[in-house]
Amino acid sequence: MNFPLFLTMCLLTHASAFTSTSMSLSNLNQGKFSYSGNVVVVGGSGRVGGSTVRALKKYYGDKLRISVGGRSETHFRESRKRWQKLAPTETFDNVHFLSLDTDDKASIEKALEGCDLVIHTAGPFQRKSRSEVLEVAISGGIDYVDVCDDSKAADSAKLLAESANRKNKVSAVISAGIWPGIDQLMAVECCDLLGGKEKVHSIEFSAFTAGTGNAGTTILSATFLILAERVLCFKENVPLYHNPASDFKKVNFGEALGDKTVFRMNLIEARTCNEVLNIPNIDTFFGTAPEIWNHLLALVAVLPRKWLRNRNLMQSFAKFSEPIVRLTDKLVGSTNAMKVSAVSNDRETCQISYAHRDLEECVGIATAAFAASVLRGDVRHGVWFPEEAFGDSEKRKRVIDEAIQGNFLWDVQCSK
Repeated sequence: MNFPLFLTMCLLTHASAFTSTSMSLSNLNQGKFSYSGNVVVVGGSGRVGGSTVRALKKYYGDKLRISVGGRSETHFRESRKRWQKLAPTETFDNVHFLSLDTDDKASIEKALEGCDLVIHTAGPFQRKSRSEVLEVAISGGIDYVDVCDDSKAADSAKLLAESANRKNKVSAVISAGIWPGIDQLMAVECCDLLGGKEKVHSIEFSAFTAGTGNAGTTILSATFLILAERVLCFKENVPLYHNPASDFKKVNFGEALGDKTVFRMNLIEARTCNEVLNIPNIDTFFGTAPEIWNHLLALVAVLPRKWLRNRNLMQSFAKFSEPIVRLTDKLVGSTNAMKVSAVSNDRETCQISYAHRDLEECVGIATAAFAASVLRGDVRHGVWFPEEAFGDSEKRKRVIDEAIQGNFLWDVQCSK
């Protein structure tokens, strides 16, 4: 079966039946903060990296010297023109290009010379056995943030923690975007509101993105790669595995969005929440729109594992699907929503919900907020997941406040 052609035909058939809705509330915590330093955004020509560049410019002042590391200067120049259209009040002429190949250590070293902070957004991170950018950052004493959403890639990063802490005095936060990233801090907030992590019996993570969230082919190829993985969950601290795209159900993401279909997806949040917070019961779910996409992804999940684990094949598949994906994004919007639901040992509950009109925009805002926390010295030396880096409630709340700017939903409900 020609699966890409089949997927495209299905999307063309169903996309026209869906329309987008949007809401707009005033931004929280608006205004510029002033930071200084040399920042390199690896993968900054992509949707997530470009959004991070725009957020750094918008919220953290003009003293930052921002460069974009990537393979193609032509692509960078095209992306910079797009940024200017999306943010006409900002100036991007002073954002420069640095030639960098994430598979070439020498090019990474050259690009990061004189850098104070590197932000790694060049996914997908799946099927990566080493963290070359972090290795170079640590050896050069350069602070680091990434948006890694893969457990094995995170393992390779955590192996460098001792060197970052004792030898080179580097502060690094990994998996620091919107999800993963802010949703993990939402889980910590739930624990605090229920009286502490030791009192929490279970946590469930649910994420929803309309279309690709306007975030491009990288997120699509990452989704395909994740569908090759069994879904990790925890039951009484025992790791269990489910089939990907299984156990379909409805989750309510608030009055503005209502009920959305979600299914089991292997998200790194299960691993970090159990490992760092010691929560004994954890489940992770994801869903998208239009509704037919959820079922198409379930079909993708039954393809041979050797296909789904092939990075080059999945990236090619994502690029092939891009035109119809872009059309669908226009029809269904690009909303991103997250819900973290926690239950205490005494059956008290706490739920925190968040939503933003555009995944591309909000992941950049969140990543920039984590970067700003490193620049101002809020993260101790070492390599940390968000839950570890922001155990201090004041620092955590500041990151959250900055990361959720532009949202149209932030809702906290507790039965306690």
